[in-house]
Amino acid sequence: MRYLRTSQDFLVTQLHHLPFSVKAHEISALNQMSWLMKTVSIELRITSLNRQRSHTQRLLNLLLDDVPVRPYIADGESGMEEDNRSVNTFLHFDTSSKVRRKILSILDSINFTQEIPEQLQLDYFDRIQIEQVITNCEHKDRNGQTVCNVKLLHRVLVAEVNALQGMAAIGQRPLMFEEINTILQYAVERNKMFQCLHAKRHALESWRQLVEIILTACPQDLIPAEQRQLIIRDLLQDLHDKILDDEATKDLMPVVAGAVFTLTVHLSQSIRTEQKQPLSALGVNQSQYVLLLDGTFAAPPGTDTLSAGFASIGDSSLHMILRKLLEFILKTGGGLQRVRAHLYGSLLYYLQIAQRPDEPDTLEAANKTMWERLTAPEDVFSKLQRDNLNIFESYGAALMEVICRDSCDGREIGRMLALALLDRIVCVDKQQQWLVYLCNSGYLQALVDSLAQDDVILQNLLNPQPPLLKALYIYESKMAFLTRVAKGQQGALELLRSGVIIRLAQCQVYGMRPDTDQHGLYGMRDTPVFIPAPLERYRQILLPALQLCQVILTSSTAQHLQVAGQVLQFLIAHSDTIHTILRSKEGNLGSFQELALLTSIISKAALPEVVNDLGSVLNEGPMIELHGHVGRFQRLCLSLLNRFGGSDKLRQLSLQDDGPYVDGVSKKDDMELAMQQICSNVMEYCHTLMLQNSPNLQQMVCLFTPSLAESGSSRDTSRLENQASLFPSWRLPSLGIVLSLLKQCSSDFFTYYDIHRQSVGKLQNVEQLPPDEIKELCQSETLVGVDKISTTQKHLLARRRLVKLINSRAKLLSICCYIIETCLFILWRHLEYYLLQCTPSDSQDSLFSNASFTSRRFQDTLNGERNADLRTPNKLSQQDMDMLQREGANLFGESLQKRLLDIESMYCKVRSRHSFIQALLRRIRGLLRVSRA
Repeated sequence: MRYLRTSQDFLVTQLHHLPFSVKAHEISALNQMSWLMKTVSIELRITSLNRQRSHTQRLLNLLLDDVPVRPYIADGESGMEEDNRSVNTFLHFDTSSKVRRKILSILDSINFTQEIPEQLQLDYFDRIQIEQVITNCEHKDRNGQTVCNVKLLHRVLVAEVNALQGMAAIGQRPLMFEEINTILQYAVERNKMFQCLHAKRHALESWRQLVEIILTACPQDLIPAEQRQLIIRDLLQDLHDKILDDEATKDLMPVVAGAVFTLTVHLSQSIRTEQKQPLSALGVNQSQYVLLLDGTFAAPPGTDTLSAGFASIGDSSLHMILRKLLEFILKTGGGLQRVRAHLYGSLLYYLQIAQRPDEPDTLEAANKTMWERLTAPEDVFSKLQRDNLNIFESYGAALMEVICRDSCDGREIGRMLALALLDRIVCVDKQQQWLVYLCNSGYLQALVDSLAQDDVILQNLLNPQPPLLKALYIYESKMAFLTRVAKGQQGALELLRSGVIIRLAQCQVYGMRPDTDQHGLYGMRDTPVFIPAPLERYRQILLPALQLCQVILTSSTAQHLQVAGQVLQFLIAHSDTIHTILRSKEGNLGSFQELALLTSIISKAALPEVVNDLGSVLNEGPMIELHGHVGRFQRLCLSLLNRFGGSDKLRQLSLQDDGPYVDGVSKKDDMELAMQQICSNVMEYCHTLMLQNSPNLQQMVCLFTPSLAESGSSRDTSRLENQASLFPSWRLPSLGIVLSLLKQCSSDFFTYYDIHRQSVGKLQNVEQLPPDEIKELCQSETLVGVDKISTTQKHLLARRRLVKLINSRAKLLSICCYIIETCLFILWRHLEYYLLQCTPSDSQDSLFSNASFTSRRFQDTLNGERNADLRTPNKLSQQDMDMLQREGANLFGESLQKRLLDIESMYCKVRSRHSFIQALLRRIRGLLRVSRA
């Protein structure tokens, strides 16, 4: 390459003459152009890596120039003048000139049509047999192209004629040999056609490689973002026009589809990168940027379009690209599934352009009222999404049929991409026309029914040495699409009608949980390998099913009891696995995610009203079994509070350790979020159980024992053991767990709040952050060495990481606030019952005969027996009640109350006009007779 570069500037000189136009020698010209384009690609790659910008710039000027190219002059001054020209000068599009970019002219030189030899018209030979003989004589030449050996074909045909006997055959031999010449001429023309197609594919593949090198390997600043988008638009338009021509050959479709995919990827990345540019570069000053983050500033007219990145090529060009892509898909017909796989990938990248970039979830952003959000003007993202959907719908059922058919019955990659494409379309289809088509045509039912076939295949994937994991990836794509459908109320109803939950309950793979990996305890793992461990594979199968159940439970409102009943039957069908997960002592991210999803489902399904609804159609035996399963789910969920709610060692160890690493990114944040979700789900479950089992205070069912000491502590162990004798099968947690969780969440809240505010401040001043901090933020977002990327890209990666941190902490703040309010409610209801309604065991019944309320005995409330004998000796004495009150007064002190009131003023009143912390604190203080200073 160095010799070619220094030998009379060989590459630049030859590029001046591209494309070669030699009609008589088309195949040779195409092969020479292919060799030259590949050589130029290598040269661009090497000079870019070696930072030889002048050489790279000269080659780019020649390839991307719109101005008529001057002949190469080996003059020093002329060469220097050419080298010093800026690339921007060459990239301006001159509408009055008919000269095209050289990269487009090269594409024009490749003829996408191909003449096919006419069919043989034979009198003496059978045409079908001759085609078979020609096929048998084919072989691969030195270029790897399959051609027919004409000499061998001639010998075979002559031998066939010589084998004929009789006077008639002798008289017809001259005519037979003339027909042989016709066959040989056909074979020659057929070989020429194959060689020409091979040369065209080779040239088109070389052209594609050259375009990829220009877009990926060359320095980004040599081609400005706006010009880059214009170049990609022109290339896509020309490619589509050529391949969509009625006379274009289908043999070039695979190469063109790959080139379209590459160009669409870079177009999407270019536009989305422009969307993430700092607002200071878009005419927005620093003070406006701060207000924009808080949601209190409206961007000036035109800024939204500029920040969206659509100003460079315009919406009309994007619509044109989408229409061409859809027409390309329809032209492939029923075959060419690999071609459609490339096009589905292109569509997915194209649809990403209309996705709104992640925005920071700041506290001030919640100040907008619902009316302001509903009446806000349509932004460019929503408009582009609406226009895209209208274009999809303009192609009608033909396009729907192709995509839906590939999602159910196609190649593995094509099925996954088709399902992902349906996921995106259903997400933005507010009129639900695609969902209606999926249901009416039976494709949704077919996807649900295919889960039974997947069951057998997935079971084999749990072996220590599994087969290929393609079935697992298809299953994940399928469940992700069904979950997307279930996020809408109508979609959840359709899935309920199709029996998806019943189908999941029938799958046996969910009950085949492998043994726990002992190395996975407390976040410790072996070196990651390409094929996941059996337990990780099982989680990849189970978690999508749990997520689908969770979404259906959340989306269904009118049929909530019916859906909850089916989900409860799903849990009972795999009860052994559910019990194993709830009892698991693992401390890694996978186990926490399992527990978070399971507790969320149980808190919405294993409820008294659901059991009563199912009991109306069950006999006594199944009803008793149902109560047993539900009771066990309740006990196991409550036992999780001892593990995650208090000062458990596992919690502290998990928070101190960074946890497992995937692609260099720590999973500590995900583990922390999962643990908080577990606590939130269990407290939500307790809250719902209390409300459904306790229509009034006199009939309350208590879930926690009257002790403010944590279970397992040395304090008052004897008293807890005496209380535990009331429950022969299990021990209820104490109110101390609730109080400990309340304290822990109030402490965590301020930690999250500080990190949230600091991250917001850093986001507003990314350019002023120290280099070491920028590097640390970037390392979590990229696998490439941070030192190898530009400063602008570092700032973009840092912003992306800060937005994720802000949104993660905002979610944790919301969960902590919910846990705090629920803990205060449960604490208040239990204290009110124990201190006001419960009858002490050492008091006389006659003293309470004229009381204004009906007292219930302590053990009756815990056992939940409504018709219990009131003469049963009590276990809760007046001394226990006085101790409970003294413990509450000591533990529920001023410092805790002040923290809770600060949380309400800092967060609750900002996020919502409804706040309950102050009212609950006031009632608890009244019960404990704690006066506020």
